[in-house]
Parts: sequence; C-alpha cells; structure tokens
Amino acid sequence: MYIGELSKKTGVSVKAIRHYEDIALIKSPQRDGKYRVYDDSYIQVLGMIKAAKGLGFTLEELRTIAKAKTQEGLVPMDLLKAELQKKRTDILVKKAELEKRLEEMDELEISVQHYNQCLLENINQ
Repeated sequence: MYIGELSKKTGVSVKAIRHYEDIALIKSPQRDGKYRVYDDSYIQVLGMIKAAKGLGFTLEELRTIAKAKTQEGLVPMDLLKAELQKKRTDILVKKAELEKRLEEMDELEISVQHYNQCLLENINQ
C-alpha cells in the first residue's frame, strides 16, 4: 500500500509517517519507483507508536526502544518493561499531585464556607 492508504488506515498523518522514517523510528519501506510501498506490518507498528505516544512516550524514547531491536526485529522486553515502569512511576507521581490538589480544593471550599458563616454571624449580631 502507498503512504496515503497507510495514513488513512492508521490515522497517522503522511507527514508524521515520513518524519518517523526520517528519524529512524520506523524502517524505510520498499520502493516502487518513486513511491514508498508499505506492507501490513506498518499498520501494527504505527498503532503501537500511537498508543505509546498516548501514554506519554516521546519520539526520542520510542527511538531508543526501536534502536535496540534485535536482528529479527524483536523489541527487547526488558528495555520495554523498564521504560513502561518509568512511565508508571511518572503517572503515579502526577496522580499524587492531582490528589493533593483535590484535597486543597476541598480545604479551600471549607475555608470559604467558614469565612462566609463568620461574616453572616457578625452581620446578625
């Protein structure tokens, strides 16, 4: 399939696919004259890239993983697991920060309610 069809099937823009090739995130496909010809494996690879980006991976992080592939093209699972664990840790830190903010919001609400109650009591005296 040509790049336009691959783009439609994956939801990844033609520009992004070319960029991924330029930075060696994906291998350059076979060519038919001046046209790039992609096989179905690119659909899966681009799907994994989209999923990883959605999880917060940068293209540089993905390139590091891609560069570590074996001669057979296998992704080293130990490296992938280590990178996923880093992302999990990042997410847990962010989660804790967000939970703290929620607590602070609750405290602010209580403080404003208390303030308003004190004002009303002073007015009614």
